[in-house]
Amino acid sequence: MASPLGTSALSVAADPESRSALQREGAAVYAAFVIFGLGSWSSINAVFVESSFLVSLQPERWALTTWIVLALQAANLVVLFAVRPLLRKMRLSWTAASAASLILAIGSCFGLSLGGYRHVAVLFGAERSLGLLALTFLGGLANCGSSLVFYPLAATFPRRFTTALAVGEGLSGSVAGVLGLVQNHFQKAGALAFSPTTYFGIEAGVSIAAASALLFIDRHRFAEKLRESQEQRSSFVPVVSEEASSGVAGAPAGQSLMSTFWSFRTPLLALFLGAAFSFGVLPSVNPIACLHYSDGQLVLLWSNVVIYGFDPISRLMTAFTNFRRLGGFIVVFLLAASVVLAAAKAKPSEATPGLFGWPWVVPMANVVFAASFGYARTMAFLILKDASGDSASAEYRYWAAGFAVQSGSFAGSVVSLLLVEVFKAL
Repeated sequence: MASPLGTSALSVAADPESRSALQREGAAVYAAFVIFGLGSWSSINAVFVESSFLVSLQPERWALTTWIVLALQAANLVVLFAVRPLLRKMRLSWTAASAASLILAIGSCFGLSLGGYRHVAVLFGAERSLGLLALTFLGGLANCGSSLVFYPLAATFPRRFTTALAVGEGLSGSVAGVLGLVQNHFQKAGALAFSPTTYFGIEAGVSIAAASALLFIDRHRFAEKLRESQEQRSSFVPVVSEEASSGVAGAPAGQSLMSTFWSFRTPLLALFLGAAFSFGVLPSVNPIACLHYSDGQLVLLWSNVVIYGFDPISRLMTAFTNFRRLGGFIVVFLLAASVVLAAAKAKPSEATPGLFGWPWVVPMANVVFAASFGYARTMAFLILKDASGDSASAEYRYWAAGFAVQSGSFAGSVVSLLLVEVFKAL
């Protein structure tokens, strides 16, 4: 039976004391991947959680989240169409590209912690939170880029470390959510327990911890042994061939972007659709669904928190279970998202208080969505890993999966803008 930390191949024929030392070193690398994953969406998760408080301060009010999604997707477009050619030209390794992503995230959080969210300017004929949106864009460059570079780096290690990275990615939201709950629960005289400035400063510290973990992964001798055990080739950002009409020249022979999408259409479709709702539709629609209720701000906070709480748990379950029928998970998280859309469409008179009333439907639907998509997302990467005979194939397929996530995120944001206008008209 394989070691839970993927170290069994290195501990064969070793004496008990040496095996124990290898297990400890494997655990250290595993923990480093979890901490590294904390930096994947740290700044954006922080903005979304804090938006439940900022809606009362910023000029956009309840439309603030929609503008945040716009800034995020503007960054997403840059990542999809501009960053990749830049990385190709610079020939950055996955480690260097990941470090650049984390540096941007740290800068975004520090800018917000220094009060950048307070800067307001007239934009399109109305006051807009220009500072918040600009720093969200910067954080979006970092976090959207993480989908394209963090996982290919994990592909150069045994599959267990993909789960570790995924758990850390989910926990990045949990940390943001717990901080938001503490900030709200320990209010004094109606004031938050600590200011948004402090909140974003803590999140900057999370990104710094992630960068430190990346340095550990890159420099630790046992991590290098794990890489070697994966028959790794030199891992560089894939290069697009000028002659090829599609695909990546750095891809293994016989593979292209289109052929990869077709061969793995179910896991990649799960990533595309889940990202469309997770990063596009639900962040824009959740505030509208909560707007109908007198305690809407609290309901919105809990809706954000439950997503970030159940997501890492469901990701961790992929280490102990092996449910690969992702079509069923797609149906489940689409139904859960539909419940949120129905709640957003409901008229205020239809809302009833209480545990089983409308206010709690939105958080519960978000629980189901987070749990089903979190599991499906991680399992999709593991399916791609298991189907790859070497690290080169795994790196390329993980990059294709990241592209599916970011494409879905952009598509979801476009749909969300249309939905917001429809719900306003109702």
